[in-house]
Amino acid sequence: MIIEDRAIVYRRGNNAEEAHPEEYKITLPFESKDWGFHKNIGIGMSGGMDSSILLWLLAHHINENDLDITIYVWSCCHEEKPWQHIYAAKAREFVMNAFPNVKFGEHMVRMTTAKDYIDNGTRLSWDMVAKYNITALFNGVTVNPPEEIGAPVWKKRWQRRAERRDWSNRQWWLDERAECKCDHHTEYLPFIHSDKRLVLAFYKKYGLLASLGALTRSCEGWIEETENFTKECKGCWWCIEKEWATAEIFNYDAIESLSTWPELDIE
Repeated sequence: MIIEDRAIVYRRGNNAEEAHPEEYKITLPFESKDWGFHKNIGIGMSGGMDSSILLWLLAHHINENDLDITIYVWSCCHEEKPWQHIYAAKAREFVMNAFPNVKFGEHMVRMTTAKDYIDNGTRLSWDMVAKYNITALFNGVTVNPPEEIGAPVWKKRWQRRAERRDWSNRQWWLDERAECKCDHHTEYLPFIHSDKRLVLAFYKKYGLLASLGALTRSCEGWIEETENFTKECKGCWWCIEKEWATAEIFNYDAIESLSTWPELDIE
C-alpha cells in the first residue's frame, strides 16, 4: 500500500500579497516489491519540525487505514546538539497521544561526537533495523531554499547552510518516490523534492503549528545564546530557514520579520 498526501505551498517571494499556490504530493509507501508489507518501520527524529510532522503523517495514515504497523524512532545526538532526543521524545509523545491505536516501539538514543555524528547516526538506524526486523526507514530531510532567494537575501547566513541539502546535491534522489534500496530495508525521503515550505504547509493543513510545532526545536544556537537550549537564538541558519518557511505559508512578510533579527545582512 502506497498512500499519498497533498498540501498547498504558497510561493510569495518578497511580496506577501502575490501568492502563487502550488499543490505538492508526497508518498508514504507501507509496502514494497522487495520486502512486502512493512510491518515494522523506523524514523530518525532530531526534534525538529521536519521529522516531527513526518512522524505525525505516518501515524495519521496508519490510523486512518487501520494498518498493523509498529513505528520505531531513533535519535542520534552530539555535544553541539544534546537536546535533540529530548525534543524528539516530546514530539513522539504528542503523536502517541493523538493516535492511541497506533503501535509504537522503542525510541533508541545514542550520544556521539560532532565528528562522528553522521556515521554513528547511520549505524544507529541500521542497528534498529537489525534488532526489530525493520524494512522501511523514513527521513524527513528537505532541500535548502532556492539559491536565488537565499544567496542575495541572507548573504553571510546563506554560507552557513548545510550544502549537502542544496538541490544540486540531491539530484540522485529524484525518482518518483524518493527512495533508496539497501541490503535489508528501503529508505524513504518523502520531502526531498521540496524545501521547508512543504513541511509548514502540512502543519497548516492539519492545524498543528501551535501544538506539535510548538514542541519542536530547529535552532542550533549555543547554550549561552539560547538560555540553556530553552529559547531560539534567531541568528543561526536553522532559525532563519524556519522563519522564512513559516512566513511563506502563513502569509506574512519574511523579509521584514527577519530584518529585526540579530547579525543578519539584509538589504
